[in-house]
Amino acid sequence: MVDLGNYTETGNILGRTQPAISLQIRRLEDLVGAKLLHHKGKILEMTPQGHALIGYAREILRLNDRAVANFQQAQFMGTLRVGLPTDYAIAYFQRIIADFAKVNPDVTLDVRCDWSRSILNNLHVDELDLAIAITDMMPAPYVSLYWSERPFWVCGRDYQYSLDKPVQIIAHPKGCFYRKRMIDALDTEGREWRICFESPGITALQNAVLDGMGVTALTKKTLMPGMRVLSPREGFPPLANLHVGLFYKHVKVSDAALKLIEQIAEGVSAFRKPTFARS
Repeated sequence: MVDLGNYTETGNILGRTQPAISLQIRRLEDLVGAKLLHHKGKILEMTPQGHALIGYAREILRLNDRAVANFQQAQFMGTLRVGLPTDYAIAYFQRIIADFAKVNPDVTLDVRCDWSRSILNNLHVDELDLAIAITDMMPAPYVSLYWSERPFWVCGRDYQYSLDKPVQIIAHPKGCFYRKRMIDALDTEGREWRICFESPGITALQNAVLDGMGVTALTKKTLMPGMRVLSPREGFPPLANLHVGLFYKHVKVSDAALKLIEQIAEGVSAFRKPTFARS
């Protein structure tokens, strides 16, 4: 109900009336001995106790989904809409999805690559079935598991800079989490900066770095030969962590999505230790 935002839509999805949903919430509150939800005008919000409980609830749901995926013997078919972020290590997840497609030829895949913000918006309005995306805060709506990565300042191997001049930043357009972290870090230090190169594509940013046009922020998965990492000793302050998550709506997920979710979760554990969605 927290993900859907209201009693009516929750009742429609679960086939229950609004009074029945309200009764279940009151019973849950009696069980845990705390108020879990409250209304702020027409907006339904969680109390601090609700935030604490929902993390455990999401972990239970994910374990249930994992069990179903492991024991599901039915033939997987239908269309599966997947969102991947162009502002993260997209190639790694593309390989997982490609392997899934080879083993499940009856599943029609619709893979959309875009900025994390756009991907999550599409998931929220049911234009995607599952997504991998970056967000500023965790836990977040519909997240099943998540992990954090610290971006690094990087430049070309032979790039020369001066601490007396504004930092030349290579970045995605406004709204990018990497861009915000670079600007926030420099503003905190009182350093001047300017955006010297802007592109929505990660490849263009990587090439601009290699061409010596300026500096940018990347994660380990997107570093390339010919780049070097800049340290605080060189005048580039540490950047705040990025939070990456696997998102889907438990109440609407298909059998095919469950299977792919399980494979993505296994792939994530191979290169990052994920955090389950516990507040």
